Amino acid sequence: MDDLDLYRHALTAVERGDPAVLVVVVDAEGSVPGTPGAAMLVLPTLAVGTVGGGIAEARMIERARAHPPTGVDLTEFRHSEESLCSGTQTLALAKLGPADTASLAGVVERLAVGETAHLTLSPSGLGLADDAEPSTGFRRTASGWRFDGVLGLRDVLVLIGGGHVSLALSRVAATLPYRIAVFDDRANLPTLDANQWAHERRVVDYAEIARHVPEGEHSWVVIMTHGHHGDRKVLEHLVGLDLRYLGLLGSRAKIAAILSALAAAGIDRARLDRVHAPVGLEIGSHTPAEIAVSIAAELIRERNLKRQ
Repeated sequence: MDDLDLYRHALTAVERGDPAVLVVVVDAEGSVPGTPGAAMLVLPTLAVGTVGGGIAEARMIERARAHPPTGVDLTEFRHSEESLCSGTQTLALAKLGPADTASLAGVVERLAVGETAHLTLSPSGLGLADDAEPSTGFRRTASGWRFDGVLGLRDVLVLIGGGHVSLALSRVAATLPYRIAVFDDRANLPTLDANQWAHERRVVDYAEIARHVPEGEHSWVVIMTHGHHGDRKVLEHLVGLDLRYLGLLGSRAKIAAILSALAAAGIDRARLDRVHAPVGLEIGSHTPAEIAVSIAAELIRERNLKRQ
């Protein structure tokens, strides 16, 4: 379940007057199943979302139903006491009510149009901030504590090429926290037309590809055009951009030829060395579905390494 679905459930519950408790992981240390920002909504007969599953989640569901907070409670769960994990989760349990309607509606409104929402939690309750680039995380304050989290798809995954691997990767990446954009220079491409998982699909001129790719730490790009010349052209235009991740699909021989040609043409070798090529973890993949899994696994690894 994504953020939009969870907060739609929360808004509906509040509007109906149903008892509802929002449980959010606000901090974590060590080996734990749910990282900061993971959230779950506990209703009398239903729990949607997840804070990592297992014993901790079961305990939070029990607590939310048997002893609901009067406002926002902060609690710690030490996994070493009751599970084989060895870390600690700090969780906030917030009882939702009419006073939260405006914040929840604001979250739903922003997420429904593809924007992100900046959610805050503190002893004074749940809030919605307007920061364009908010600081995130958990911190102690003079009044107690505060958690800031970004909801929605903050990172964008741009796939240059709309073929079979792109279609398979879009399907896998749709389960990950990315807004997916697919660009190809071919009109009426069946695999592009069939891509129901991409948030954006466009036919573009590869000579102007840099105009369509956002820069910054939230921009992830994988090049997988239908030919050697398209790959080289796109990489030449993108390798100088400020991107969180840039990958190139292809055989080692093709990759070596493209990188050597670009280096000979004067492209900075240090920039070329930062390209993930061949893209994906080495798992012996051959089919589009297997290649998609290998690429998705590398994306996950890169995202998680940044947190360490």
